[in-house]
Parts: sequence; structure tokens; C-alpha cells
Amino acid sequence: MKIANRGRFALALLLLSLWLPAAWAGHAVLIWPVDPVMAGAQKAAELWVENKGATATLLQVRIFAWQQSGEGERFHTQQDIIASPPMLRLDAGQKQLIRLIRQTPAAAGREQAYRILLDEIPTPGDRVDDPANSLTFQMRYSIPLFVYAGQASPDSGAPLLSWRLVQVKGQTCLEIANRGPVHARLSRARLGTYQLTDGLFGYVLANSSYRWPLKAPVDAGSLLEARVDNRKTVWRSRAAAR
Repeated sequence: MKIANRGRFALALLLLSLWLPAAWAGHAVLIWPVDPVMAGAQKAAELWVENKGATATLLQVRIFAWQQSGEGERFHTQQDIIASPPMLRLDAGQKQLIRLIRQTPAAAGREQAYRILLDEIPTPGDRVDDPANSLTFQMRYSIPLFVYAGQASPDSGAPLLSWRLVQVKGQTCLEIANRGPVHARLSRARLGTYQLTDGLFGYVLANSSYRWPLKAPVDAGSLLEARVDNRKTVWRSRAAAR
């Protein structure tokens, strides 16, 4: 890249950083509920989307099986749950129902986790005259879906949480394990004097564990405190013994 082009690119990034909230507002998608559940004999669940922006938007809807381990998150293609429609166009101000349809019976005795991904696809109106010197943004919305069989439900059990500090390639990470039969949705997390987040921290799936890199040094003897939103409780714990 020539120096002159680098200068123009840097300027474009600066202007974009100033205009980004307004640019995103053009394609603002409202989605609800944010935590859909399918339980018992229920064959389908509802997901609503509304275009709050000023221009039309195209959305592709895909559903993946969701797993966690200490190594990270894994998403797998599956056909147990499908979205109808899988693709939709929303004009400005329009809303539409997406049905999440169960095609096979849920596995008995355990919570099944999925991720619904809604990807915005550029529309013809998003095209620019000079694609080589422009930046195209595509928003992705990710919604969890939990499925239960028979008499099971989100209230069938409770998360059983523990944590420890681990070193991964020289990086200190907070590892939280959940030995319970249902997931934990954690928010407002604090580790000692270190405020991890004021909002959503993340999920730990049933019988799984997950790691978060830490940006500041933390004493292993610190108290971890977080809200478990799906249980409406507060979890406080010292690190598990090694």
C-alpha cells in the first residue's frame, strides 16, 4: 500500500470512528426474546425481529449446536432445530416472526444448548461507487436457545459453579466450571477488586467449563462474585483447591 493511500485509510478510520454510532443506527435490528426456551412437548419457539433503522435489511438465520470446554466454544451444524424462514428481508419499521422448529425429540435428562446466528447481508442500497476504497460492515446477532425434553425445564436444577486461575500460553485466565444440569448466565462479575463487567459476563453451559483472559493481576485467594441471572441469585466463591 502506498504512503498516500495509508494516509487516506487512516483518515477514513478516524472519520468512521466518529460516525460509527450513526452508521450502525441505519441498520438497527431489535430481537426478542433474548433467551428463548423450548421445553416439554413444545414443538416450536418464537423469535421476533424488528428493523428499527431507516433502510431495508436482509437477515440470514442459522442455528448451531453449542458446546464449551476449557479450550473455548465450539459450534456444530445440526438439523434438530431449524429456523423458518431461514432468510428474511425487513423494510424500515417492519417486524417479523421467526419460528424455531424442533425436528427431532430432545435428548432426555439433559439441557441442550444452541446458538441462533442472525447475519445482516449487504443490500443493493449499501453498495458504493468505489468498493476498493470503502469499508463494508456486516452485523452479527447471536442469541442462545436452550431445549429440554419431557418434564425437564430451566428450573429442573441449578448450576453448580467453581472457579480457578489457570495459565494459558503465559496469559492468566479465569476458568469457571459448571457441574450442574443447567447453564449459568453470569453478569456483574467482580474478582477481588477487579471489576470484570457491569453487564453480561457470559455463559457457562451445563457440565462444561469456560475461560476468560484477565487483563489485570488477581490474587488467587480473591473472592469471585457474580449474578446468576437465570436463577436470580448472587454467586460468591473462593477459588477451588487444585
